[in-house]
Amino acid sequence: MKKYILISLLLFSSSFLHSAVIDLGSEYRLRSVTLANPTYTSETPVGTGKTIDQHYFSHRARVYFKGKFDPNIEIGATLQALSVAGSTAPFINRYPKEDFTPFIENATIQANEIYDFPISVTLGRQPYQWGTGLLIADDGLGFDSIRLDAGPFWNISTHFLTAKVKEQLTSGDHDLHLAGLSYNWGLNKIRAGYIIEIDQTGSSYFNLSSTTPVSTEKISREFIDFQLEGRLEKGAYYNAEYVIQRGYSRVPGTETKLSGSALTFEGGFDFIHPRYKRMILAFVFMQGSGDNSSTTNEDEKFNPSFGHKYDGLERSGRGELFAGNPYTFFNEDKVIIPITVGSSVIATRPYTATYSGIRTFGFKGSVQPWDFFTAGLEYYLYTAMEKSDLGVGAPSLIQKSIGRELVITGQINYFKYINFSIRWGKFFPSSILNDVGSSRLMLEAQGRF
Repeated sequence: MKKYILISLLLFSSSFLHSAVIDLGSEYRLRSVTLANPTYTSETPVGTGKTIDQHYFSHRARVYFKGKFDPNIEIGATLQALSVAGSTAPFINRYPKEDFTPFIENATIQANEIYDFPISVTLGRQPYQWGTGLLIADDGLGFDSIRLDAGPFWNISTHFLTAKVKEQLTSGDHDLHLAGLSYNWGLNKIRAGYIIEIDQTGSSYFNLSSTTPVSTEKISREFIDFQLEGRLEKGAYYNAEYVIQRGYSRVPGTETKLSGSALTFEGGFDFIHPRYKRMILAFVFMQGSGDNSSTTNEDEKFNPSFGHKYDGLERSGRGELFAGNPYTFFNEDKVIIPITVGSSVIATRPYTATYSGIRTFGFKGSVQPWDFFTAGLEYYLYTAMEKSDLGVGAPSLIQKSIGRELVITGQINYFKYINFSIRWGKFFPSSILNDVGSSRLMLEAQGRF
């Protein structure tokens, strides 16, 4: 796929000399982030009740270029730069550069209306999100891919994507494929998709019945996805998604069956109030199946590799601090669960080796009393779907509740180019974590030109 990026850049640079239309744009975002007890259970030293805090500034700059040198041909590219200043938090090592050195986020060639048919083909490193992003979202990194969209024909559109996520000479590749349909039915939209992930890069794998990570020969996941969204009378809206997962994980001498499912729903009202102008009131639910530790040859945890999780260098999801989705949350791999007998801690285990899958109930609302100001309130309850059997001689885990979070937000729009926002989330842990609690405060300024 790297050759498509190179071709895109060469054609894009030449298009400046020949194109009739050139679009340029830029975006800069600055965040000040303060995290209190970001690992939920951290104490330094253990037993003192003193927790770790993190404070940093996060920067993101993007520059967009798009040239159209033929009515049906577009060449585009996006450069991005990310960095953290004054950080007490580590980089996530997800992007090519995280020291404010620019890198190519996207570089694409797009052909539209091929032979006067409603068919478009896009080549190169491109942004992509399938529906809600539960299964596929590039999250500002782009996919080296080939994409084909056709339609609508009788209100039905078809979508195809094949992406080379990793390409290695000495070992296997990591590939992603999508075949999907979308159908507009009045004010409703229906999507159906079939997604395949094939990972032959030797990725580590573990589940609740075998918590020691091992290198795999191959991980194959398949997803059958159904989505439904729409807007009804008097501002009512909804979006729902149901996914079935199947596949296998192969390690030397052993193959584990993969299964599982996920269900998400958001529904409510987005309407104009006579006094408070725009108001949003909604109910949120999401659930991803967890691994049953008693089925040693099957892993039931819903666990897609490319679902939406990041917004720049920060996590993104339900809750300001928790940032949850149906299968993971912020700093999940850093949470330590104390195993107690009476008042004594006899052992500790990582959260990922103790619990699996997440269920979330929540409510969110916002009011926009003035055109330039919006205030919001969110509240979420989080529960693990499955818990492990700690083994002979160890006490049983009874509680699955993880905790709850209250989020308060505010945003000021300065004309249409600049906005300022504040988001504060307070996480109240259940007894399986601690009674200290965690919080996240974020101040953000963003400009688009």
